[in-house]
Amino acid sequence: MNNQDKAQHVLEKLEETTGIREPEAAPTEQDTIPFSQKLQDEMKIISSSYSKRSKRTIWTLARGKTIVVYLLQAQKFIQKHGGKILLMEEINENPNAYQSAKVDILTPKGDSLNLIFQVSDNIFMKNASLMSIAFQTTNLTPEIIEELNKLDFPFDLLIPPFGLNDEVYKSLDKIKNKEIVLWLTMESTKLNKVHNKLRPLRIHHTAEQIEETIDAAKQVLPNAAGIATRYGEQAVKHKQLLQAILKPTEKRNMWFMDLSMEERTVVPQTCKDLDITCKIAFPYNPDNSSIEDYVHQKLREAPKSGTSIMILPLTEKNLSKIEDIAKKAAKQGTTLVELSTLLNSK
Repeated sequence: MNNQDKAQHVLEKLEETTGIREPEAAPTEQDTIPFSQKLQDEMKIISSSYSKRSKRTIWTLARGKTIVVYLLQAQKFIQKHGGKILLMEEINENPNAYQSAKVDILTPKGDSLNLIFQVSDNIFMKNASLMSIAFQTTNLTPEIIEELNKLDFPFDLLIPPFGLNDEVYKSLDKIKNKEIVLWLTMESTKLNKVHNKLRPLRIHHTAEQIEETIDAAKQVLPNAAGIATRYGEQAVKHKQLLQAILKPTEKRNMWFMDLSMEERTVVPQTCKDLDITCKIAFPYNPDNSSIEDYVHQKLREAPKSGTSIMILPLTEKNLSKIEDIAKKAAKQGTTLVELSTLLNSK
């Protein structure tokens, strides 16, 4: 098998794994910009240098896309502009890069480009990943409100719609950059009579009763964008109860988030069946880690998986732990967004 056949084989494998088909070749464009420069602009390379050792030009690319995605991007551009791929081969060992590949191209004018694409290990693409920060709270002091208004990024507040002092709900108007989430109490072995004031959604409730409760919650917090579980480890295992919660959730253009940390949750499949936007997220648990470790873990998770959700109890101490998080996120190409943006990004 010659190099061109190998390249074609690689592209076919990429198409199989990604579902992206190779475009038909288009007539060669006639303009004054060299083909190699147009390809550099398309790939948004960080730097270009020539390696005497490999006898190839090295194009460094920002981290945030995998090398496979970059290869597909190059493939589409080359074919569209009348070029031809002669070789496309991933390099398994390159200590100078996160990922890399050899790429040989025949330009529309018949010139050869012998390249190495390498994804930088520490330079991240702007907006390469998204991260949301949410706070669970049942109380809002003037000091907390002041600290929240110092945050220079959007965030979410998980607020119980029942059982709080009316002043808490009134004080929400004083907070900037916030998105509100209904933090609804749901079926749990931890519930007792004390929790009745929270109007928990229980397995024995009818669909009508559940919809009435969600309606009442929306009347208290009319701008709420979504619903998140409070307690709820039993609720997320009960498909019939979930369906009764999710249908009015979708009807009111809200999303749903499972914070129960229940391993046997049926939320993903139930949401898929109902075609509603849902997410499983893991709030900070002091039994598992320190607040510093949790914040660090969630920051690292964003560039690795593309998205990350950090959920913290709303305290002055916890706010002090994330005062510089926007700068840290920006350095790794992570954009801080409200939950609605993150949940609707996929």
